[in-house]
Amino acid sequence: MMKVVCRWGQEAGFRLGGAQASPVNTPDQLNQILERAIREKDVGILAMPEEMEPWISRRNQAALKRSVLPILARYRYPEMWNVSPEADKYTEEMAFRALGFHFRIKF
Repeated sequence: MMKVVCRWGQEAGFRLGGAQASPVNTPDQLNQILERAIREKDVGILAMPEEMEPWISRRNQAALKRSVLPILARYRYPEMWNVSPEADKYTEEMAFRALGFHFRIKF
């Protein structure tokens, strides 16, 4: 399984995209997720923001070097978030496809 670690408030977008997301705000939260993934070996790829890499404890760094799983995939948030002008037109359709039921979104 693939799991995404993200900042608080970002998890909804990842979940709508079908990813299992765990929002974190502190190094302790990140290290708890890592410890569980290393111990249980149920996460194959753990995607995390590149900026959080210094948060990884020495213990978890050592465990990651000894373990095959999880593989860390680092990503960067864009410096500026932009939404295309057409996004409003397609939001309802995208949500319907992602969630499997129809609802109305009003901005």
